[in-house]
Amino acid sequence: MDHIFPTLGEGLWAVNLTAIGTSVLAALVVLLLARLAVANIDVRRPRGIQNFFEWVVDFITGLAKDTIGDRAMTYVPLAFTLIIYLFVANQMGLITNVVTHVHEPMLGISAGTLEEHHGVGHVSWFMSPTANLSVAMAMSIGIVGMTHIIGLRNPRQYFKHYFEPNPAFFILHLIDELAKFLTLGLRLYGNIFAGEVLIAILLGIPLLFGIIPLGGIPMIIWIAYSIFVGTIQAFVFTVLTLVYISQKLPHKEAH
Repeated sequence: MDHIFPTLGEGLWAVNLTAIGTSVLAALVVLLLARLAVANIDVRRPRGIQNFFEWVVDFITGLAKDTIGDRAMTYVPLAFTLIIYLFVANQMGLITNVVTHVHEPMLGISAGTLEEHHGVGHVSWFMSPTANLSVAMAMSIGIVGMTHIIGLRNPRQYFKHYFEPNPAFFILHLIDELAKFLTLGLRLYGNIFAGEVLIAILLGIPLLFGIIPLGGIPMIIWIAYSIFVGTIQAFVFTVLTLVYISQKLPHKEAH
């Protein structure tokens, strides 16, 4: 089943309303989890979600210290927020999918689009926001752009880096910076999008034969694998963020 998404605007500047809605929802879920973690905080005997959050903070702190060094604590809140948000966002498409059927043009769904779908549009209102290329690339651009701002706090070393160890390496450094923008976002998007597509296929094939899929070993295995991949991608995105920050810090502070 080929799903389409409600949008505002047209063409390159079309805004995917489903991606925006689920991005906000993921942020609200993280805020709720954080609030629950501190609701009955007990320093001596942490339990439940507080215990989990403390474990994540300790894990991220150790990771940041190994990657950045002396200034690690400055970036622990950012890394902690990233890994929790991405973990939640990456799993949202596994929870459910809300689909409505439309027969008239609405919210960016044109008459031509409906005609391509035989007069019926299967509009999807729920997804993992990171399964949207624009969301993944926006996060990538934001993170890599932030690392350049951090580097520009020490402009002499920042610009000197592009000509080390030899001025001939300038072009290679530019390519490397461009690759960071592309790979950070595309890696996240590709893995999460592929997981959702395969789940849709596993659900859709039985429906073609009039069977309502209620589970099955292949589905259970793939959902478990998708949860694993979503967790790993949250970890990889966070680690690379810390690595890119480390590269832009003065050498004496980065190690």
